[in-house]
Amino acid sequence: MDKCVVLKAESYDDSLLFDIVRRHFEQHDIKSKIPSGARVLLKPNLVVDKDAAFSVTTNPHFVYAVARNLKEIGVEDITVADCPGGALLLFSEMEAVYQKTGYSFLSEYAKLNTEFDSSDVLSADGSVNKSFNIINAIKDADYIINIPKLKTHNMTCITAGVKNLFGSIPGLQKPAFHAKYPAVKDFSNMLVELAQTVGADFTIIDAIDIMEGDGPTNGKKRHLGLTFSSCDVFSLDAFIIDLLGIPEDFVATVSASKQKNLINKGYEVIGDIDFRPEKPILLPSGFSAKSGIGKLTAKAKTTAEKLSSYVLIKYPKMNERCVLCKKCVVTCPKKALSVKEESIVLDKKKCIGCLCCDEVCPNAAVDIRKKIKTKK
Repeated sequence: MDKCVVLKAESYDDSLLFDIVRRHFEQHDIKSKIPSGARVLLKPNLVVDKDAAFSVTTNPHFVYAVARNLKEIGVEDITVADCPGGALLLFSEMEAVYQKTGYSFLSEYAKLNTEFDSSDVLSADGSVNKSFNIINAIKDADYIINIPKLKTHNMTCITAGVKNLFGSIPGLQKPAFHAKYPAVKDFSNMLVELAQTVGADFTIIDAIDIMEGDGPTNGKKRHLGLTFSSCDVFSLDAFIIDLLGIPEDFVATVSASKQKNLINKGYEVIGDIDFRPEKPILLPSGFSAKSGIGKLTAKAKTTAEKLSSYVLIKYPKMNERCVLCKKCVVTCPKKALSVKEESIVLDKKKCIGCLCCDEVCPNAAVDIRKKIKTKK
């Protein structure tokens, strides 16, 4: 039977985390599942080059605990790899990303990948996407450990196990997917097909300090004090939103997983299962769900959001924190942003509301507004 494990962890203390991760490994018998001599790939969330204190990226000490436990059970070949969002690597070398996110010290235990050659891989589902172009460091791994940071997300509501695997796609190919699938439902279906294709063997989630509000990069840090794990990434995401009281209809990746019959309803929950958040998780603007609300209220709010999505679209408006770094301009899949007279200008007719601009902005300079949709 598949397991979803939840264990409390109050801090990023190395000795505490080593023990917590060891307990996760033991619950899933990870030692017996990793082949001898296997190339093990650790896939954190390194979406932007921000310090771990902002709770944007997977905390490096969390990844360190995973690497140390792998060494403890005899694994020698360990690589850390992610391909940051949008145009980041056009502005910064990957070594600088590792340094700024606090990952450099991990080189003692793992190789820090800086190569982004990629190959086409046939889709495991193939119902919509026949193949995906995946960076070779991930494609060639024998065993993949998915290590997301639990966060809110302006487009997908929550980013956890499934969404984290979008980092398998090289750089500016990510905005191309946003352009191809501007609707949240279609984009989330693609993410599920990608997760099936990547086939992460084990997912362990950093939810000690999370991001709430307008994530994934410019929300508010919040201490949650939890860690999650499962060998079934789809069931794990479903379990997490249920635990946090977030309606399934708000998280389109979970809805898509359910429609594809990827969620095991019979999974066993182990660990600190009595946890409930003291106050609701603050979701992005436009998602009005609250933890603990009744099912009818949640359904009504979900329906209202769906109806509004037919007539309204989110769009960015730059605020005074903009420093004209132009990451948003380069990243925008529809070229809706440009620089005019020392400011970022939006062509609303081109904007599809994907908010890639907000995701790559290093300075929280993007305010989210809504406008009435117009016919293309």
